[in-house]
Amino acid sequence: MLDSSKLVDSDKLSALHLATELNAGSSRVYHVDRLHRLAQDGGGAPDDFMFRHPELHRIIFIKQVLQDSRDLPGRFNRIGTKLYFAFNETNAYEGGKSIFVGAQNFDDALAFQAGFDRKRGVEDYIRDRDIIKIFDQLPSLDPFLLKDRLLAEGITPHPAYFEISQDEWSKIRDHVMLKFRPIVEFAFAGLDAARAQARLRMLVEKIWDAKDMEALGPVIQAMELDPEEAPASLHAWKGVIYYDYRMVALEANIRRFAQWLGSEAEPIDLIPSANRKIVGEVRDATRTALRERWRKAKVRLDEYNAAYRALFVDKKSPGPFIAFLGNASDVFAELGDSQSRLDHANEVWRAVTDRHGTKRLKYEPLHHLLSLTYQILA
Repeated sequence: MLDSSKLVDSDKLSALHLATELNAGSSRVYHVDRLHRLAQDGGGAPDDFMFRHPELHRIIFIKQVLQDSRDLPGRFNRIGTKLYFAFNETNAYEGGKSIFVGAQNFDDALAFQAGFDRKRGVEDYIRDRDIIKIFDQLPSLDPFLLKDRLLAEGITPHPAYFEISQDEWSKIRDHVMLKFRPIVEFAFAGLDAARAQARLRMLVEKIWDAKDMEALGPVIQAMELDPEEAPASLHAWKGVIYYDYRMVALEANIRRFAQWLGSEAEPIDLIPSANRKIVGEVRDATRTALRERWRKAKVRLDEYNAAYRALFVDKKSPGPFIAFLGNASDVFAELGDSQSRLDHANEVWRAVTDRHGTKRLKYEPLHHLLSLTYQILA
């Protein structure tokens, strides 16, 4: 573990690089304010807006791992969701306040900052509260996952709120559905071919929706799932398939970031040897953190893919895949945390080097960048 004294002070980093962190197009940050403006510019009407309470469109959602479980007692995972409220409505980067969803004074903070109150309309209150809950339950804020979960609950805001094209959405959905097919074929193996094929598409759709547990009874039984936990397990499996799909695109970006850390993350100005040593230590720690984050995500996905292939390709024991499904929610959360950190660190690196117009930086901006990306990854 790196000595924290070698890093730029976190308060100083926050003050200097708030805009960089909040603007980074990563799956760790969901900038409602910016996307709401796009929805308005795209002709969105009030019924198309994400929230019914207008003030909620000023917030920015940020995923952050809880360092202490006492921060939010009783939480189902360690990935918290912060709501960031800017002091200046016209410039979110001048500073603001944030609070974790579920914190002790969360309702009071929402009432004060966003006028979030049952008295303004129970239906609107429940709807907006449910949306915040959906955001909080996801381990990352990828457009695909957000859109999928909101659509599943019958919530259809303007497309501008999701930075994913219809073609990309359809491509990912088709990929997930293809991965679902073998489990239906396995669970309904007793049906004759004609009946099985006739029901296949319908049952795959039901796995996607994860709501009709009666129709999916044979799947639940074959996979030894608890009927009450089955919807969460199936949703989590969908998320794992998505993260596996996304890992391919993420790899090229992370490889470029890693190459920069290995060959270009050296200060180009003349500085004391002590400063050069400090930046070298932070750089090496960042490389280690990046490598470890990637390794953990890869190991989890390799375990999942091995279990999937063993059952559905090699026709071997279902044991490993049954074990995966039983633990799918934890795998989903872990992958979401790892991938969103990798994604966020890469986007911050890209944004900073683009702003400087070069990947070769002087000591101060380099030290800031390395400290920032290390804190994201570690």
